[in-house]
Amino acid sequence: MMAALQNASPARDRRLFISILLAFSLLFPVSQVKAQTPQLLLYLPLVATSPIDQSISSGWKPNDQEQQLEVLFRNDPEQHRKNPQRNAILAQVARARAQDMAERNYFNHTDPDGHQANFLVKQAGYPLPNYFPANGNNIESIGLNYTMAAEVWEAWKSSPAHRTHVLGEDSFFADEVDYGMGYAENSTSKYWVIITAHD
Repeated sequence: MMAALQNASPARDRRLFISILLAFSLLFPVSQVKAQTPQLLLYLPLVATSPIDQSISSGWKPNDQEQQLEVLFRNDPEQHRKNPQRNAILAQVARARAQDMAERNYFNHTDPDGHQANFLVKQAGYPLPNYFPANGNNIESIGLNYTMAAEVWEAWKSSPAHRTHVLGEDSFFADEVDYGMGYAENSTSKYWVIITAHD
């Protein structure tokens, strides 16, 4: 049995699981189960046979500025993160942060309601480590009024504290391989946000 488990592949496991579900559904159709026992409902899970991009499955799509910033973040030769990956929750929070600053006309890691990035990310469903402060900022860099992604990226790289964060120069930040980019503007200002994290 142990040898079989060690040699099992995810694809074969999915096929076996689907076969069992199909056999079960043929033997016990949902309508038949409901008729015999009205209190019992049978829900079969949706089984995907190929990876799904989280941002596509959630309906979220980066805007042009966010895409440009993402390219700079991922491809900078000084980037210390290994295999950074866009996370749908972080991307949506980063966009919401930029939009909130644009709509309420402020520029700060703390929003007018007193919330910071750690709190907002946790509220959105991303499980930050327990040792992060509940309402602190261990994950966000922001920029104001840079016209292009390349400009804000260079500004962050020129600031020692921001550079350590965005390039993952400290192991604390290098471990934050999940990321999201945010951009929004109003009639007078442009807001840039990058959030990196790990659970």
